[in-house]
Amino acid sequence: MSCSKAEIHSVILFHLEERMEQGKKDYQLAKESRDSDTKSSAGDKFETGREMMQREMDKISASLDMQKSQLAQLQRIDLSENTARVALGSFIETDAEHYYLSVGLGKLSCAETTFYAISADSPIGELLMGKQINDTIELRGRKITIKSIQ
Repeated sequence: MSCSKAEIHSVILFHLEERMEQGKKDYQLAKESRDSDTKSSAGDKFETGREMMQREMDKISASLDMQKSQLAQLQRIDLSENTARVALGSFIETDAEHYYLSVGLGKLSCAETTFYAISADSPIGELLMGKQINDTIELRGRKITIKSIQ
């Protein structure tokens, strides 16, 4: 592996903060659009447009709340902790893929290392939790063996 666990953690933090910034911009644009919609003689059309923008703002707001929660969870991970068993904050190398058990952001990369940022609540996260090196899990008919844990 060419990236340290701290570097991988930083990549995830960067992507999460980037998503949060984009969400804030999207929210502001939706708010401006809603507020600038002027009432016309077609009153129902005006109300429908405002309602659609409000729904979009609510959806973005919920997404931002989830991202804030993920950020708090990410910040609680002790990078100096290395365990023999998979736990929150573990970087797991398997015979199939690499996983960082933290928050669910999907496929990312650090230098030449491609990995999946997964949450403990994801199907594979639940299967990996508590496992040790050489343990095997089965996911969708595929057997996956743990090669290393950091």
